[in-house]
Amino acid sequence: MVYQGERRVRRRLSLCAVLVALATTLGLAGCHGAGHDVKLNDDLIRRTDKFFDVAHVTGSTFVAVGYEGRILRSEDNGNHWTEVERPTNFSLTQVAFVGDAGWAVGHQGTVVNTRDGGKTWAVQKSNTTKALFSVSFIDQNHGWACGDESAWLWTNNGGETWNAERMEVSQVGLSEETSLAVPDIIYYGVHFIDPQNGWMIGEYGNIRHTADGGKTWDSQHESLLDQLVAKGGNKDVMALGAFFRVRFTDPQNGIIVGAAGAIATTNDGGAKWQWVSREGDKQDVPPLHLYNVALPAKDGRAVVTGTNGIVLFSDNKGVDWTPAKIPGGVFSWINGLAFSPEGKGVLVGGKGLVLLSDDAGQTWREIPPEEKGTTAAKS
Repeated sequence: MVYQGERRVRRRLSLCAVLVALATTLGLAGCHGAGHDVKLNDDLIRRTDKFFDVAHVTGSTFVAVGYEGRILRSEDNGNHWTEVERPTNFSLTQVAFVGDAGWAVGHQGTVVNTRDGGKTWAVQKSNTTKALFSVSFIDQNHGWACGDESAWLWTNNGGETWNAERMEVSQVGLSEETSLAVPDIIYYGVHFIDPQNGWMIGEYGNIRHTADGGKTWDSQHESLLDQLVAKGGNKDVMALGAFFRVRFTDPQNGIIVGAAGAIATTNDGGAKWQWVSREGDKQDVPPLHLYNVALPAKDGRAVVTGTNGIVLFSDNKGVDWTPAKIPGGVFSWINGLAFSPEGKGVLVGGKGLVLLSDDAGQTWREIPPEEKGTTAAKS
């Protein structure tokens, strides 16, 4: 899995297209019915599968999404999975739930919605054809999404109508010369903590923040640039790699992860971000792309995943990191990560990877072989 933010000729490649080596996605299909019985080891999860995200629904239910619109659903914390008949053939890049209501976004402006915990899905009209990489809802009405070419969306009625917008390019860290090379930004992640406060992050280290639900956006990456200048660097966004995911526990405390082992944290709502690691300058964080971060229901615990099977956890709010215990032979990229409030975790990635955790991300295991031979219950 590769993200490129440095060269315009390559940055036009959408996130999931890069993941699947520019594989062609298909057109939209209609809304379909519930799941069907499939064997986990034979038919459901294969080495050729690519899962881009997973979300906790309620209780012990999780939903995973991926390449060509595949949607899988588990009702026992990931031990058994059922395939849900897909509402689209476009790849789905991220999924989010509020109770039994959920939304997934993907290629060609795809947005799909469920109201029954992921058993059935319907396509929503997004009013854009731009690739969408992230979605965030704070209740069953108010949601935001973002993606390619500075595109972002918002809804206040659960997606019955989506409003497509274009984010103006931040001038922080842009010179007259570099501004010509940055006509727009790919935004890879969006996260809202309440109806007013949200963050959107993307390539060239861009961090945008709103305190009014998206009516206006400011820029928050200047403090990271200033820290580079203090080390002898230039105040130029071209020196910043892409950020891929952002998470906040409350309006003050947040964490961002990105390319080449980038991790940054804030304790003041992003007024100042502090580098934790970047390009291998911290021994416990290798210079590998970090694609996702989750904050399980434990004080100070954070878990990150990325390329080459990397899974790290921190118990002091992202200051120090420890490799999680994972099964041997896992070298695929890991893009999806989610936890229940009880600390049950599911991560997904390339080559049909699905791993489970019972301790909020400190150790991970494969689905038991004896469970793989069973069939999932009908939805």
